[in-house]
Amino acid sequence: MTPREPLTINDIVVEWIDSDEQLADLLATRDVTVDYALDTEFIAGQAYFTELSLVQIAWPDRIALIDPYLVSLQPLRPFFEGPADAILHAAQGDLELLELAVGVRPQHLFDTQIAGQFLGLSTPSLAHLVQKLCGVALDKTHQRTDWTVRPLAGDVRHYAASDVAYLHTMKEKLLEDLSRRGRVEWMLAECEVVRTTPAPSTDPHELWWRLTRATGIPSGRQLGAQRLAVLRDSRARSRNRPASHILTDDALVLLATKPPRDFAELKKIKGCHALPEPFAREILQLLNTAAHESPGELRRLPSSGVAPELEPIVNILLAVANQRAVDLDIDAKVLGTRRDIADLVSQQPTRLDVPWRASLLTDDLRRILSGQATIAVDGSKIVIRT
Repeated sequence: MTPREPLTINDIVVEWIDSDEQLADLLATRDVTVDYALDTEFIAGQAYFTELSLVQIAWPDRIALIDPYLVSLQPLRPFFEGPADAILHAAQGDLELLELAVGVRPQHLFDTQIAGQFLGLSTPSLAHLVQKLCGVALDKTHQRTDWTVRPLAGDVRHYAASDVAYLHTMKEKLLEDLSRRGRVEWMLAECEVVRTTPAPSTDPHELWWRLTRATGIPSGRQLGAQRLAVLRDSRARSRNRPASHILTDDALVLLATKPPRDFAELKKIKGCHALPEPFAREILQLLNTAAHESPGELRRLPSSGVAPELEPIVNILLAVANQRAVDLDIDAKVLGTRRDIADLVSQQPTRLDVPWRASLLTDDLRRILSGQATIAVDGSKIVIRT
């Protein structure tokens, strides 16, 4: 089957779009006020930048598979800026890629994974939700497909289309259940957080914090690690290669921990024997300079976790939060995580301060912290007493 041969899924026509003219013709027949489902396929980890390889968009009567290598996605902007809901599952990564390609994010998001979490499902996968809500078992055979290949085989296109084919039905059924439980506003508030959260970024001078064995680097060598991580990132970015292909974490830590005295010694370090000589000599110069400078510009490793004396309090409040999640039939991870509670106990900004969480959980946690409430075990449950 070629991309031009007819394909249907769930009785919906699937169209392959590989020209700007085709996309314009399709969008001319679409209404910006009608909800649309979205998904993307991409290649990550094989280059510095994630590569968008396919965009799936579905309306109730049509599915389009858009080839972003050949088609500008800018014409989707009026739909993203319109009043309709964009229906996605686990939307964060898709939104970041789509924003780069289209220029904006959808203004209204319905994330089916978040909706499922508010119905007691623990971070549900798309396949799980489709099976539960639509009675359809998705074929995940092509989950690891190389999406850069063209033409995409018919069964691969069918797989891609299936990721959006059931999202409208899922939204309808999830909304019905959420409405019955009075949780639509909570869910929409959490979807808005996801929609508006910017793509994560790291200050280049803090990249060394991510090194596998960063905590083992002696304090007097950490500035060298910091600068070497910046150099590696810059080189990876300019060549669009994974940072680990430039220099592995292990090699970077070894270089920083015990800087080699010369080129010959550097080449003997594990992971450094194949480094181009100009790059190797740049590393030597960088480490030598860092070793003789004041560490004034060093971005020191942040302290990890809460103070040891606060850990028992965090554990107690986490048990209260988990019990509340069970009582409400809500995924504990969407109600409040250990990190959220640690921030609360440490008097740091926390997700627990958003209004819907405050009324469900945080107000009680603050009463416990202030001594206005206590906790007890009643049978098999943790209860709060005021």
